[in-house]
Amino acid sequence: MLVAERYRLGASIGRGGMGEVFRGTDEQLGRPVAVKLLLPSDKDPRAAERFHREARAAARLNDPHVVAVYDFGNHDDGFFLAMELVEGGSVADELAEKGPLPKDRAIDLIEQSAAGLAAAHQQDVVHRDVKPSNLLLTTDGTVKVADFGIAHVPEEGATTLTGTGQIIGSVHYLAPERARGERSGKPADVYALGCVLYQLVTGRPPFTADHPTAILYQHVDASPGQPSLIRPELGGSFEIGLLGMLSKDPADRPSAEEVATGYLRTASVGAPVGPETTSPLEPLQPPPPTQRRRNALLIGLIAALATAAAVMAGFILNGNDTPPPTTDVGPQTTPSTARPKPTTTDPSRSATGNQQNETTKTQPTQSPSVSPTPSETPSTTPSETPTPTEPTETSTTSEPTESTPTSPSNTPPPETNSPSGQPTDTPPPGAE
Repeated sequence: MLVAERYRLGASIGRGGMGEVFRGTDEQLGRPVAVKLLLPSDKDPRAAERFHREARAAARLNDPHVVAVYDFGNHDDGFFLAMELVEGGSVADELAEKGPLPKDRAIDLIEQSAAGLAAAHQQDVVHRDVKPSNLLLTTDGTVKVADFGIAHVPEEGATTLTGTGQIIGSVHYLAPERARGERSGKPADVYALGCVLYQLVTGRPPFTADHPTAILYQHVDASPGQPSLIRPELGGSFEIGLLGMLSKDPADRPSAEEVATGYLRTASVGAPVGPETTSPLEPLQPPPPTQRRRNALLIGLIAALATAAAVMAGFILNGNDTPPPTTDVGPQTTPSTARPKPTTTDPSRSATGNQQNETTKTQPTQSPSVSPTPSETPSTTPSETPTPTEPTETSTTSEPTESTPTSPSNTPPPETNSPSGQPTDTPPPGAE
């Protein structure tokens, strides 16, 4: 088949949504070319506009990393586009054949691709469909950016290629601002290139799901997993640079020119590393010192209030003549009735009784015999006054009083003189 009376078509080398690409020969210049044919399509009335757009965008560019466009025109009821023939396959083909690529190889492919995008950006052309299949490889390993069919060119302003509410592009490589339906610029191409790089080194795009809408939500709200968790050698400046390209905020991404000139090899810790939301793969950070101090103050305040409530409850409950029941966890002995022994008085009751009537005499009563040595086993009755602990920002100690027993220690129990003149032993806590 002869197209435009000069391009002789050969075998088909690819098919896309807007047409089919053939290997061809320019019979006037005697050089090999690739010819893309657009046939009439009732399903996509905007296909012709996209075809024109690709021709105009590529015609602006003259760079070794961009597929060159030679000619454009009508053919039968459609259009044709004559382009540079690239015979080395695509980055998508290499990824499918070899799987995840070595870091240096992936960086080389991305830097060359970024150089082509930088050339387009200098002319204010935004590609908007960066993906592995649109990054072609020559036989000598040169990367060339192809398919500017949905590119944005300056004179077209805010014109769109879709109906209201529709988004054009490949969902796995769509920048967050484009997923939100906002007008996108050059940083959107850098984000898409970052998605390609992520796939080259991990074997999959940064976000995947069963439904395209779920992937769009992830582009907007989720953080990609750290590649170094899969391949530790990807850590350091490379990973920092990769996550910087995937930043949610377009202002935090590097330019295509920076990526082309070594950004992935020299990115530092101070460079942006992605959104603020925490990735599930990132370790949780401890709370800041200020929060820890506030927590300690709150705990101390609660403990102090609980202690005060316990002390007040002891005073109120012990105001009558009947001591509160206690649990004796020490050795049990048989009460002695042979002769009266000094009364064992509850500390809080003794203090309360002294305050009520200092002239009332305490009569000897029968009570269980207790050991004068403090029990090593703690009482099950809550202590009315907390034991002094290690100094903290919230702990406070009070002066010991006769009515508030302290924790068991080696100090002998204090003696309280009863009105009868006989010393009354005050039992250590836990002996009741």
